[in-house]
Formats: sequence, C-alpha cells, structure tokens
Amino acid sequence: MRMTTEEAFIKVLQLHGIEHAFGIIGSAFMPISDLFPKAGITFWDVAHEANGGLICDGYTRATGKVAMAIAQNGPGVTNFVTAVKTAYWNHTPMLLVTPQAANRTIGQGGFQEVEQMAMFRDTVCYQEEVRDPARVAEVLNRVITKAKRLSAPAQINMPRDFWTQVIDITLPSIIELEPPAGGVDAIAQAAKLLSEAAFPVILSGAGVVIGNAIADCVALAERLDAPVCNGYQHNDSFPGSHRLAAGPLGYNGSKAAMELIAKADVVLALGTRLNPFSTLPGYGIDYWPTTAKVIQVDINPDRIGLTKPLAVAICGDAGRVARQILAQLAPKAGDAGREQRKALIHTTRSAWLQQLSSMDHEDDDDGTTWNARARVRDPERMSPRQAWRAIQAGLPRESIISSDIGNNCAIGNAYPSFDSGRRYLSPGLFGPCGYGFPAIIGAKIGRPDLPVVGFSGDGAFGISMNEMSSIGREEWPGITMVIFRNYQWGAEKRNSTLWYDDNFVGTELDPHLSYARVAVACGLQGVTVRSPAELTAALAESCAAQQDGVTTFIEVVLNQELGEPFRRDAMKKPVVIAGIDRADMRPQPGAA
Repeated sequence: MRMTTEEAFIKVLQLHGIEHAFGIIGSAFMPISDLFPKAGITFWDVAHEANGGLICDGYTRATGKVAMAIAQNGPGVTNFVTAVKTAYWNHTPMLLVTPQAANRTIGQGGFQEVEQMAMFRDTVCYQEEVRDPARVAEVLNRVITKAKRLSAPAQINMPRDFWTQVIDITLPSIIELEPPAGGVDAIAQAAKLLSEAAFPVILSGAGVVIGNAIADCVALAERLDAPVCNGYQHNDSFPGSHRLAAGPLGYNGSKAAMELIAKADVVLALGTRLNPFSTLPGYGIDYWPTTAKVIQVDINPDRIGLTKPLAVAICGDAGRVARQILAQLAPKAGDAGREQRKALIHTTRSAWLQQLSSMDHEDDDDGTTWNARARVRDPERMSPRQAWRAIQAGLPRESIISSDIGNNCAIGNAYPSFDSGRRYLSPGLFGPCGYGFPAIIGAKIGRPDLPVVGFSGDGAFGISMNEMSSIGREEWPGITMVIFRNYQWGAEKRNSTLWYDDNFVGTELDPHLSYARVAVACGLQGVTVRSPAELTAALAESCAAQQDGVTTFIEVVLNQELGEPFRRDAMKKPVVIAGIDRADMRPQPGAA
C-alpha cells in the first residue's frame, strides 16, 4: 500500500485503539497531529509536558487503556523524563513518542538537539529509533506491543525529517499473547503449602489490579479464610469492606495488616514484586514474618526473589495463577485453626478501625516537641487526621482518588478503601512530588462517569499547579482537587526535627499564597475550608458539581503537625568533627 509516513504512523495507532495523546504542540510532530482529528485521536494540550506524562499515567491506570505522550524534540521531550520513570514503576503501559532532530543535522549541536535515546534508556522497558522511513509502521507496532506486554512505557524515537515521506508499505498485524500462567510444578508446590498452612496470609499487589484478578484473589482468600493485606499504595487491590480485608502494609499503613501478617506461616505474595518500601516497619512494628514460607507471583521474572527469600517462585499472571492454585487446594485447605483465625481477623480489623477513627494527632519522638507546639500555636486549625476523617465522610464510595508525595498525604495512607480496582492512583516508588493533580485529570478523562478527587500538599501542588491554566477550557472535564495547606515541606521538616534540632533549611512555604484565589483567577471554583464540617460539605458538593463540568479546588487549612518520617533507617544524627565557621567563607570576585 502506498502512503505517507505520517499516514502509516496514524494507521498503526488506530490498529491499537490509541485515542488520546498528551503533550504540548510542536512543529516536530505536526504532520501527525494534523491528522489526529480525522483519525479519532484527541490531543490534550497541557501547560507542561511533565504534567502531560502524569495525566497519561492517570488515564491508563484508571482505564487499562494505552495512551500516548508526545512533545517537541529537545526541551519538550526532556520534560517527560520524571513522568515516564514514574509510569515505569507504576507498571503503566504508555507510548512515548519522541520526535528527534533531523537526521541531516544530528551531531552538529543544532536547535533543540539532545540524545533522546540515552536520556530515556533507564526509564522505559523498550526503545527503538526509526532508521528508515519505510520501517515506521513496523517499529511503532513493536514499541506499542512491548509497552503492553511488559506493562511499562516504551519509546519510539522518530527523526523529524522522516515525516512527509511517501513509502510503499504493508501494515503490520497485531500479535496478542496470552500472559504466562506459571509453572505446573511451582503451582502444585504453592497449593500444597497453602493447603497445609495454619495461618495463610495473602499480600495483594498491583498485578492483581492490572490483571483484573481481584475476584480471583477474593475467591482464594474466602476458600482459605486468609486475611488479605494490600501492598503499599495499592489499597484498591482488594475490596476494603470485605471481612478478610486487613488493609495496606508499609508506611502509615494498617496496624491490622501488620499484626496479622506477622502471624503468617505461609504468605502468598500475589501480583507483587515485594518492593522494599512495602514491608518496612511501621508504628514501631517490625512485622515481616521472617520464618514464613513465601510464595511470590509476579509476571516479570526479573523481579522475583529480589527482596525476600522464597519458598516458591511463580512467573505468571496473578489471575491465572490464583485460579490454578484454588483448583489444586486440598479438600481440607484452610481448615486448620479456621474458626480461631476468622475470629482473630475480625477482632484485629475492628480494633484497628476503631483506633484509626479516634486518632486525632501525631506523636512526637522523645526529645522533640514540634507537634505539641504546633497544636498550641494553632489550636483552631484541623490536624491532618481530622481532615482525613472529614474526607472519608464526604467522599463518594465509587470515587477514583489520586494522592501525592508528602507528609499530609502519607498520613492518609490507611484511610481510603475501595470496592473495585483502578480507583487509587499514587505516585509509586519513584515518588515524584506533583503527581496528585495531573493524575486525577487523566483519570477523569478516562472515566468521566465517576467522581474523581486528587489530594496534594501545598509544596507538591506547587510543582504541577501550572495545569490550572489549561483545564478550564471547555473540552476539559470537571475534577475536584484537595490541597492541604500547612505552609511547609512537611516530610523534610520532620527530618529536620528528628536529626537537625529544628534547623529548618528550605522547609518554609509562603503563608500569603492562596491556591483557592489562584483557582478563581483561572476561571475555576476555589474554596478555603477550616473545619471538618466545611471540608466534608465542600467535598460532597464539588463531586456533585463535576457532572456539570465544574472544577473545584478545595484549600484545606491545617495545623503544622508532622507524621512519621518516610524511613527512619535512611538518616542518622550528624556528628561534628572539623566544625563549620561562617568566617571561613571567602568572597569571590563578581562582574564589574
């Protein structure tokens, strides 16, 4: 078939059903963007490419559908780096299109030239550069296929002078593979271990959500009457209202989950790479059961056995593996101590939920008094935990939410629970500040039928707030964005109180800035709330208003209490050896 390179490119996008592109318009890809409307592809013109990549991540995580991030070569493309690495550790299949400087000028240090392949080498699961115009469809098809199979971003690098070439081409066929189902022997071993277990526990991870395996996880848990813990930041990987739901492990997670998994003699880690952050001690509890037999199920063989000793390793899709294990369980599987285990799950879960509902304030470490002083200094302001309880009261049950990196969002890790998957979007283990706002925009684009709410601290929100200038346009959907205002970089301030004697360097934010007023200036709704009742009401009203396309920014004024540090093992008290003296500063000559 005879066509142009841009027509071939678009036709491959259509074959894969890619309907959305996120970025900032640039001349390097105008030959294909010109065809977007005819092809049924919506181009979402963002305020900053980093936000565009995070919007793309939110869209795919909420829908399971692949989308495209694209921008001008050079500085436009380099702005995607953080977002793409975030998507990589979120296991988000994404098509990254990086138009390149023209072949005839590469290497001359021309306008907007940079080594784009080298820059993204460690952020994508696969990358390929088009070397011949006639191969554009073949390469693009392979890149998209790799993104889907490996559930991560994949990059196609396209020299901009390869557009508008006329080529003879046969469009590629799409080859779909069944996901791996695990080894026969390994599944039999896993079924035997679980059948003989006295206290089996399931750890449900991102692979359960991505593989649409929540129902399979539920069936297996019910057959064994095994408590189910969520992996860190994957609260939507098991129904939170289920009697066997223990809640999330990891930082500021569920004490119930920690106490129950500590009793396990067999742990089924289903659809998780068992990343180190997910099993760190919390609330002073070093809960990982070091003597338990661990069965790890992950679709990526390279991530199996990296962090924990294993009894059984299974490379496979979470749902397919769970169904096979269930079918091979012995008739008496789960019977050992079943009634006592059920009773313990119920009492442990109930006790934690009651404790969580009564937790009002953050504790100080011995020798520090910041939180006590914060309460005295601003007695009329809400604490972060009071705010999170108010949020739970006003948040529709079917909502999709996104969270951000930061102290106030982290304090809220244990609160959200969900009845369905693809409802909880978090920054993941790359941990970029500024994730909560753009991610929830992408979620709403993908799921306009559901209420969506983003959460961010005031420091993190400032990183992505430029998207306030783009989303007020008529075609953009309405969202709700909650911004916690405590006027500080809270996580680093907690580090400063613990290890640096309240020497706050770079932790203070502008108390005169109002994001609610900025929202109004952008033609959006902005409201400031100061009490739990105001927060609950504003949240409920804003979610209802999304149906009319209304976007609302809720600025929540909090006291300056600080939650747990992210990792107590990552820092230590400094020691003075040589000493530092201001008098040693030598002036340097400046311009005349």
